[in-house]
Amino acid sequence: MGRRKRRSRSAPPSLDAERPLWTRPETILFAAAFALRALHWWAYRGDFWFETPLLDDNIFVSWADVIVKEGPLTRSLGAFDFNPAYPYLLVVLRFLSAPLGGSGVFLLQHAACALVPVLLYRVSARVFDAPTGWTAGVLAALYGPAFFYESRFLGECWIFLFNAACLWALLEGARTARTRWWALAGLTLGFSNLFRPNVLVFVPFALAWLVRSHLPLRERWREAASSAAFFLLCVWLPLLPFQLRNRAVVPGAGWGLTTASGGVNLYLGNNPEADGLNQAPSFVRYGPGHEYQDFKEEAERRAGKALTKAEVSSFWTARTLDWFRERPGAALGLMARKAGFFWNFREPPDNFFLSLFERFTKIGGWPLLAWGFIAPLGLAGLLWSVALGDGRRFWILHAYVAVYFGVNVMFYILSRYRFPAAAGLIPFAAFALVAAKRAVSSLAGFKTLALGVLTAVCVGFSRLNLIGEEDKAVSHYSMAVIYANQGWKDQAAVEYGKSIEANPSFKPAYVNLGILEGNRGNYAQSLKALEGALPLETDPRRRRALSSNIEALKARLAAH
Repeated sequence: MGRRKRRSRSAPPSLDAERPLWTRPETILFAAAFALRALHWWAYRGDFWFETPLLDDNIFVSWADVIVKEGPLTRSLGAFDFNPAYPYLLVVLRFLSAPLGGSGVFLLQHAACALVPVLLYRVSARVFDAPTGWTAGVLAALYGPAFFYESRFLGECWIFLFNAACLWALLEGARTARTRWWALAGLTLGFSNLFRPNVLVFVPFALAWLVRSHLPLRERWREAASSAAFFLLCVWLPLLPFQLRNRAVVPGAGWGLTTASGGVNLYLGNNPEADGLNQAPSFVRYGPGHEYQDFKEEAERRAGKALTKAEVSSFWTARTLDWFRERPGAALGLMARKAGFFWNFREPPDNFFLSLFERFTKIGGWPLLAWGFIAPLGLAGLLWSVALGDGRRFWILHAYVAVYFGVNVMFYILSRYRFPAAAGLIPFAAFALVAAKRAVSSLAGFKTLALGVLTAVCVGFSRLNLIGEEDKAVSHYSMAVIYANQGWKDQAAVEYGKSIEANPSFKPAYVNLGILEGNRGNYAQSLKALEGALPLETDPRRRRALSSNIEALKARLAAH
């Protein structure tokens, strides 16, 4: 039998350089995506929750203030606990958007990230065909979580943009064999790394893609080596200024990443108390501002000596490996649970309230596309492409999705951590939709049935009741922190009270309320709150500190 002829694919219209600029798909998609985002910005401008930093947002905003005050070295911040790219970028965005006010930053982010539908159009048109490219561009233009993260003081939308650009550059590099595309792929990965370094897991796959694109290697090894060198150099270059900064600010700093918290995050997602959704161990106080310091203090207590940040990370990595060795069943069971969380339709929050997320993933009363639509459809498209045996040409997309899935399962699942995976899932979701339309149109009964069953299974899996409803105690607590950060202490006290009412065992609300009331001179209320926290505190050191503060408050009240 002869070899089966490959189905021809129409060339993406974007490759036709003769078409007028305003008629090209890229122009149309960018204009539509930005128009929707500008409408979103206009609808919510002036809204308190739109312009107010939340939790990590507030940390990044405060860092940006320090950068403006102290200059780029920001010596007072010492070694970074969080990835530093966004605060530095925020300084620039604030300057550029000054005439538009505080929310002008979001309009600039909307404008930049309106390029994502264009990039995913090109990726999908190159990998599949033009109709799939158009479909992917439309899905990306309407993807609700992108609107939300573009409207926050966080770096997630920039990770999404850089990763989409990287996928496009990798495909163009394979098509043209030009070094400039490999250099662009490296730069985009390097910038994404500055916002969150888990993208570095993708680097070996990108290198393998590069090498495959230079086959036969025996004849093209010099070209392959040159392209790989440029790629790796460009991955590193965006990191260099921060490495130089660390060496100038922190004595003895090496040439590693901007932060040394990988071990902390690994243990956070893999320990006997972990739930797969960022539940901190009992020795950690609630809130992003305390987490790394508490991990450092606990590591030093257990080690019996002072530790550097790198040593703290290594300590918790070792404790994670110990847990896997000692309780492999529990560890693997937790990872299986996280795998289900990754594909689940619910958004697992950590820096926002679900009600807030749902509010800002709409334009007026019109809901935008959710993860619960893109993820199962993308999974179905990915599996369908594997079943057709047509994935060897574009396995880099499979690798991208697999990397983000694997990294999330290895650490823990949060909405913003799984969000970048959509850059790979949207093309597969578009592929599934176009494949379904073609199967129905051609009356291909078996293909229609098979794809329908596969999609139904993926949707059913994503709709399992794995992630519960929003924790009201945590929501009220977080709202109180936000109010307190704004200086609105009366509202903060009310929200701490609501948090305690929702869950009388939620210790952080008692502690923060006690501190807030004590700072306001309301010593009786402060005493009541701290006495409520004391029975809930299990850490001996903090019990002693609480007891000491309680006695001091009693003495102060007796004196009055």
